[in-house]
Amino acid sequence: MKKIIALLSVVLLAACGGLIKNENGSQYLVQLDAEPIGCTYLYKLESEVSVYDADDARRYMENRIVDQARPGNAYWITSQRTRPNEWVIFGPERAFILVANVYDCPNPQRVRTARDGGVATVSY
Repeated sequence: MKKIIALLSVVLLAACGGLIKNENGSQYLVQLDAEPIGCTYLYKLESEVSVYDADDARRYMENRIVDQARPGNAYWITSQRTRPNEWVIFGPERAFILVANVYDCPNPQRVRTARDGGVATVSY
C-alpha cells in the first residue's frame, strides 16, 4: 500500500510541471544570454511566482512582459533565486524570483550580445 501511495504521489508531482502556458504571443520573445548590443533598454521587471518548475517561472515572466504597456521583444535574466514558501501543506515548496531587463531590438532573431564580443547569438 505504501508503494502505491508513493508511486501515485510521484506521478502527481510530475504532472504539475508545465502548468503555465504561453499567452498573448509570449512565445515569440527572445531570451538573451547577455546584455545586447544595438537594442533599446525599456525597463527592469521582477516577477515572483510559486511553481514547481523553473521553466514555468520563466514562462510566467514572459507572459508578464507581453502584458506591459511597452512589451519589448527580447529579455535578459539578470538575477534568479528561490525562497522557501512557509506554511505550505499542498503546493510548491518554493517561489522563484526572476529579475530581467527588457529590450526592444530591431531584429530580435539576430541580436549581438556583449558576452560573445558582438557575434550574433540567441538563446532559446
